[in-house]
Amino acid sequence: MKALGTHIVCELSGCNPETLSDVNGVRLHLVQAAREAKATIMETAFHRFQPQGVSGVVVLAESHLSIHTWPETGYAAMDFYTCGEHTDPWAACEYAGKAFGASTMRTTEVKRGIEAAKGQYTHVITTDREERALSGRTA
Repeated sequence: MKALGTHIVCELSGCNPETLSDVNGVRLHLVQAAREAKATIMETAFHRFQPQGVSGVVVLAESHLSIHTWPETGYAAMDFYTCGEHTDPWAACEYAGKAFGASTMRTTEVKRGIEAAKGQYTHVITTDREERALSGRTA
């Protein structure tokens, strides 16, 4: 099955609330996640909400990484979407889970841009992982 891209939807729970509130730290972690994926960073945009929470995106030549945080619950919603054979969105996902101090992570992988008929594209859910504990956490 040839796909144009891989999209990982990631739910991080039990994250460090201070880390999720720090807009500069969140930006640095997502930039490093992009590097872990061997992606090409084009630009970034991040915003800190009041009283808490951060939303941001790292625009890649190969697509994007995005995050929305809820420090009050220790939760982060993340997307890792890359195309091309040289990128590894799972490496970005694993890095982010550890960097945000998550205790658990739920992920769904979607292969996107699969030609269903001439000129028509679809997606396929290829991996839906159960909740799992993360080892090697960093704060």
